[in-house]
Amino acid sequence: MRNLHVVIATVGSLGDLFPFLAVGQELRRRGHRVTIATHALHRLPIEQSGLLFADASGMVEPEDRAAFTAQAFHPWRGPRFVVHDVAALDVRDSYQKLLPICADADVLVTSTLAFAAQIIGEQADAEGRLGWLSAVLAPAGFVSAYDPPASGIGWLDRFLRSSPQRGRWLSRIAIRITHPWTAPVRALRRELGLPAQSPLGDPFHRGQHAPRGVLAMFSPLLGEPQPDWPANVTLTGAARYQQAMMPNPALETFLDSGPPPVVFTLGSAAVHANASFLRESAKAAQQLGQRAILLTGSPEMRAQLPHDLPTSILCVDYAAHADLFPRAAVIIHHGGIGTSSEALRSGRPMLVVPHGFDQPDNAARLQRLGVAETLPARRYRADRADRAAALLQQLLTHPHYRNAADLAAREMQNEEGGTVAADVIEKALRI
Repeated sequence: MRNLHVVIATVGSLGDLFPFLAVGQELRRRGHRVTIATHALHRLPIEQSGLLFADASGMVEPEDRAAFTAQAFHPWRGPRFVVHDVAALDVRDSYQKLLPICADADVLVTSTLAFAAQIIGEQADAEGRLGWLSAVLAPAGFVSAYDPPASGIGWLDRFLRSSPQRGRWLSRIAIRITHPWTAPVRALRRELGLPAQSPLGDPFHRGQHAPRGVLAMFSPLLGEPQPDWPANVTLTGAARYQQAMMPNPALETFLDSGPPPVVFTLGSAAVHANASFLRESAKAAQQLGQRAILLTGSPEMRAQLPHDLPTSILCVDYAAHADLFPRAAVIIHHGGIGTSSEALRSGRPMLVVPHGFDQPDNAARLQRLGVAETLPARRYRADRADRAAALLQQLLTHPHYRNAADLAAREMQNEEGGTVAADVIEKALRI
């Protein structure tokens, strides 16, 4: 096969970027040129991965990251803020920036919120100028009636999972609620002479899926194909990107100096929306007499912790999950799909504290696997017997969590999501 230029357009946090870096590196290894088109704030990790970066967004990095993240993770207004204010309102600027980036592309791969790239993919694929593929990074992205995404509200989730008819009701309600959020996308489509939405449907739902092929880039442990998924979905398995990190002697010394610690992390985004998480985590570890590592996300968040923490607790801004998680006793995390996948691969039990978006659904899936317990962010308190400390003690002492986690890890180690996705991308061109 001739060498291709593959453009991958994604919108979101590092969890929305890293799977595509794994795919991009595999394509680069095969001799293809790969451009990752996304926010300017992701330039450094993309270039560190050896791939080409292209600025595909008019959005500027927020001056107050904590305030921005608090808006994004607000329990009710957060999803609209992200879909409408962050993604849909950027569609015009993004479209103009993407046009020259995609001018010589052979294949375009788009993520859920990459609305401008989806329009370009639809146009260019119809004209035979490139092959358009789309990607979904978590099972919740399909909103299946047969496997409906969990909301974190127990009675409602049980009701929706009881029959496909009730699951279809959820899908209809979700489209009705979110339809106004993508009004800027429909307005641009009309200006370009396109129907207000693609023949497949709403841009945030069915309309995001490419007719040529859809990459479901998550583990089958978390979600299996359903009858109402698009017919052209390939379930690739998790695409794992192992980030190169500078050695951290303090972290290595801590890990080597005692039993496996409890690891607390809210990933790259949610940590800035919940300053109390780190404080409550430190309390829970001290209450149980456990060694602990707190991944603070930034020096600003670390500064909000007490200065007199015991030597049994180490604070680190960031550490590669692939290296750290296998050395943990239990992992407490937010349920982002990337963190969830790496935690599954590590074979360690988890306490999942979802904050928004697909996280309650990922948490429910991990709990059904038997590898995790879940606790809503609003109930994450160390000083209540039925909350964080009690659940941590349960995860540390009951062997069935570890047994289930070991089994899941063995299955995940056979997944090669980056390789499978690269195979599909190579076949995307018309022969």
